[in-house]
Amino acid sequence: MQTHRYILFFIILTGVFFSGCEKQLDIKPEVFVSPEELYKDEAGITAGITGIYRQLLVLKKSDYAVVGMVGTDEAKMTIFVPTWGPYWQGFAAVNSYSPLLTAQNDVVQGFWINCYKGINNANVAIKYTLLSTVNEDFKTRSVGEAKFMRALFYFYLVQLYDGVPMPTDVDNPEAVRDGYPRSTAEEVYQLVISDLQYAIEHLNNKGNGAEVGHANKEAAIALLGKVYLTHKQYDLAKSTLEPLLTSDKTTLMPAYADLFVEKNENNIESLFEVQFSNEPDNTSNMANNTGAWQINAPNLTGAGGHVIIPTDYFFNSFEANDLRKDVTFRTVFYNANGELVDYSWWEDVGKPHVKKFDITNGVSVSGSLSSRNMYYLRLADVILMYAEATNELNDVTTALANLNKIRQRAGLDKWENAHGVPSQDQLRNEIMMERMRELGFEGWRWFDLKRTGTLLNIVKANNPDATPNIQAKHLLYPIPAREFENNPKLTPADQNEGY
Repeated sequence: MQTHRYILFFIILTGVFFSGCEKQLDIKPEVFVSPEELYKDEAGITAGITGIYRQLLVLKKSDYAVVGMVGTDEAKMTIFVPTWGPYWQGFAAVNSYSPLLTAQNDVVQGFWINCYKGINNANVAIKYTLLSTVNEDFKTRSVGEAKFMRALFYFYLVQLYDGVPMPTDVDNPEAVRDGYPRSTAEEVYQLVISDLQYAIEHLNNKGNGAEVGHANKEAAIALLGKVYLTHKQYDLAKSTLEPLLTSDKTTLMPAYADLFVEKNENNIESLFEVQFSNEPDNTSNMANNTGAWQINAPNLTGAGGHVIIPTDYFFNSFEANDLRKDVTFRTVFYNANGELVDYSWWEDVGKPHVKKFDITNGVSVSGSLSSRNMYYLRLADVILMYAEATNELNDVTTALANLNKIRQRAGLDKWENAHGVPSQDQLRNEIMMERMRELGFEGWRWFDLKRTGTLLNIVKANNPDATPNIQAKHLLYPIPAREFENNPKLTPADQNEGY
């Protein structure tokens, strides 16, 4: 489906975010309204902005949430997935890089479509909020939220597809008729950077006027730092991220395990989360997809699933006594009667599963209707990004000190005490390993490997499903076929090489 026809003049909203102690905004319009009518006052603008966040929820609640996880050394599909029919074969291709990873692939197309829905909701919000007569501070803060989200979606797109069509306007009859050309990756990055700079300037600090579930200044700083790191502007990444290391708005949670307890959502370490709830259509299926689903027995740790599981390499990558391993993986399984079950004989079902999305002690309805939030950005990610940036700037001492902050919470000794003082290259490799151990199944691994130029070799070595198939063209996804069908400004020459 084309980008230029996603420009929305009407918005349906359902509540998805916290308001006070609730896990959703109490804004549920029952009728269609024009943007001029919706964005005329603060309540309408808030409703419109909430609609942008909803597109991220839709992206992360669905099967598309596996993008960034599978097809890496961290996560893989189980052997059963391709046996479930054509859709699931295409789904599995995102992990295996099989010939079904094409411009017609449902995941390739669906991820693109949902990102552009978010982008065009943001474009509408930006235009009509700026035209409104509301309080100026409220206006610029709301535009900051919309620009943060637009940057988030474009950042996904440019990493996955390279340069993409880049609508930033609405009410453009010529573009609706003629389509948008493919912008360069550099042009997309410049828009992302500009949007995030605006957001940093105008958003409230976390806990100081920024509503829970909404973008805040700290989240925008963290995302801009990640953009600079991806763009290999290490000096800018370092200077951007540095204030977060001494901020009084965020700090590491004392225990890693506490990060994945539902009552601790939106905690002091969290910078931005995707907000799920038990409300209809606001739930996530990640607990089900990763095998952390609840069974018909009270107070148990859950049972096995067989959609997405850790690779053997990821499971075996932890040092002895690393407290994160037991938090990350489930290795004990029960049946519906609460009895221990030995699944070791049953191919991938008996292998370790992911426990981060466990709902046993939460309030979710089921594994496929989970109310568990998903992290998008948290301080540990920032600390490791800062370590990466300083290491690339040849400041191994500072990089090592920040790596050790993460290690010590995990119950590990300082790296230099356990392994000796590393070289820059050794530390570069260790920071990447630490990102996998710390942030596993939080959606960053594919992007981390691509950013550091290690995707092809590491995946080929450590994801047996992908070993026979992965090749240089897989550093990008193909531009979806529907975009060529419906966007007159694109030609076959715009397709990514190899597709």
